Amino acid sequence: MNVKINLSSNCTNMIFKKTIFSLALALISVMSAHAQNADECIIDAILNGVPDGTEMEAVLAATHRNEKPLAKGVVKGGKLTLTIPVTEARFIGVGPRNGVFTFSLMTKGGEKVQVSLDAKPINDGVTTGFNTSNVKISGSAMNEEYQTKIGSVRDMLDKMYKDINDKHKKLIAEQSKAYQAKDKAKMKALEDSDERKEMATEQKNFFDTVESSYGKLYSDNKDSWWGPFAMLCTLNYFTKENSKEWNSFSETAKNSFYGKLLNEQINPKGLAGETLPQFELQQVDGSKVSMASCVKGKKYYLVDFWASWCGPCRKEIPNLKKLYELYKGKGLEIVSVSIDKNETAWKKALAEEKLSWPNGLDRAGIADSYKVKFIPAIFLVDGTTGKCIAENIRGTELAAKLAELFSKKDI
Repeated sequence: MNVKINLSSNCTNMIFKKTIFSLALALISVMSAHAQNADECIIDAILNGVPDGTEMEAVLAATHRNEKPLAKGVVKGGKLTLTIPVTEARFIGVGPRNGVFTFSLMTKGGEKVQVSLDAKPINDGVTTGFNTSNVKISGSAMNEEYQTKIGSVRDMLDKMYKDINDKHKKLIAEQSKAYQAKDKAKMKALEDSDERKEMATEQKNFFDTVESSYGKLYSDNKDSWWGPFAMLCTLNYFTKENSKEWNSFSETAKNSFYGKLLNEQINPKGLAGETLPQFELQQVDGSKVSMASCVKGKKYYLVDFWASWCGPCRKEIPNLKKLYELYKGKGLEIVSVSIDKNETAWKKALAEEKLSWPNGLDRAGIADSYKVKFIPAIFLVDGTTGKCIAENIRGTELAAKLAELFSKKDI
């Protein structure tokens, strides 16, 4: 007996639709598995040599501000995964808490980045972090563009600088040894040597190359955010002299995220007339002291930002000592804030300078809150109102201003 099965068109359509629906579900499932949130970037890193349990943080880099972590993670089995909330292109630095960056990269939302590197702890007794080698970064189109535009220039300059130092490493070592021994005769002989003159010529050529290379970098990218970003990540500090480059940027570049950051650096809003932030200082014995307790009852006070390595800062100290002795009995106080990263160097400088007024170490972003762009930076403050009378004032100008203020108070 033959059995004929007749499939109606409705039944056929139902089977067809069911098949299409199943395929669509499967496709959506596959796409979801590979989809990346456009509001975040994922970094998967293999950090050979970084101990398990090391806490790592990702922060915005090259902003010249004290940034809060965007993401945190712990190294496990030599691996680290960070999910960073970011949409537009941002330069990210990753490293241990309160330490130097282990690696940095440009990325944006929707990217899944793979990083691998070899690391060795920095053993200088001061710096928290790692020396790295064999750094490889993939999966980020933004970082590839960064390497093409900026990384290649920095790599070229780094190699040029290293070649000079490698070529003259014996001379450099001899100069360092003579300096430590305070052997002035040896130092002069080395300074007058033909090799030292050759090295000086090469160094001048290097700095000329830095200036021209960076100038071209800024000019080539003047119409996009890459221009302001390039300045932020290649310069350590800014002055009004940088206005020339700033003025060359397009309005699009100026109004970008990095353009606005750069404008804050080149054209900072002054603090004169503003109430200055309060803070706590880490003293030499490790204890903390508040600025409020230091200046309580004072007519005027100075907030002095300095560092052990800053020559102009230390040249200003004798002037501050003279003014302090002259006016401390009349209501003047000085609070010195060191921005030293090397605590040992700071303590050594304190022992040498013998400051007789309150002083301490900035470990809480005090300089950032005062918008300090360079040092020495001295703020003159009204002790009654807490408002800034003058900023970046020193030398004879400071002496004249204090004489004027205290003569008025004496009337």
